Amino acid sequence: MLPDDGSWRPTPRPHRNADDVELATAVVGRLSVDPGLVDAEIQVAVQNRVVLLGGVVPSPEVRIHAGDSAWRVAGVFDVCNLLRVR
Repeated sequence: MLPDDGSWRPTPRPHRNADDVELATAVVGRLSVDPGLVDAEIQVAVQNRVVLLGGVVPSPEVRIHAGDSAWRVAGVFDVCNLLRVR
């Protein structure tokens, strides 16, 4: 039963954060084994299934390739490619 004084607050849903951590791990795993991304310095963050790619890559083609690779991970809702070209 809920209290009548209005003090009830919904509890946070920790599984969402856990899902984001799993997704980030999957994206990092995919990018780290990709031979086309050897010279890239890529940081990965995930929030609400949106992948944020940051860092520096050697060419525009590698930037596009990294974004495409992140999109291929199951569960990704969107990719924000913030990679910079050297």
